[in-house]
Amino acid sequence: FSQMANPPTQAPTVTATEAGTLTVFYPVYGEGEGFCTNEPPTDHGLSSLNGIVTSATNAECCTKHFSWQKSAFCFSQMANPPTQAPTVTATEAGTMTVFYPVYNEGEGFCTNDPPADHGLSSLNGISTSATHAECCNKHFSWQK
Repeated sequence: FSQMANPPTQAPTVTATEAGTLTVFYPVYGEGEGFCTNEPPTDHGLSSLNGIVTSATNAECCTKHFSWQKSAFCFSQMANPPTQAPTVTATEAGTMTVFYPVYNEGEGFCTNDPPADHGLSSLNGISTSATHAECCNKHFSWQK
């Protein structure tokens, strides 16, 4: 393989798509809590991306390399970071018009999925909220 004009590599070949950006994202561990970027590797003291696991999107990279961050620092460095309480409209088929807490999966979360999706027969006796944010603030404010 090494004698080939363009031998295969373990790391994908990255190309610039516009001034200063690459087509893949990679983790940077040595600066603060760590984040993902598509800046040229030399901007972060690297000579290349050989041997570094890359991702197609910034979110995929953050999830793959920094899911342990309680502060979500990696996600906060994104141009359009996801929010903890996104605006949700429950008008699609299969979703409900109210949100309710689910306590038995991990730390808990709010959803507007049908109750059966989470092992519930109904929402009788369960406090519901009009919005996702209201539900999270009411039932899981301690998770912030």
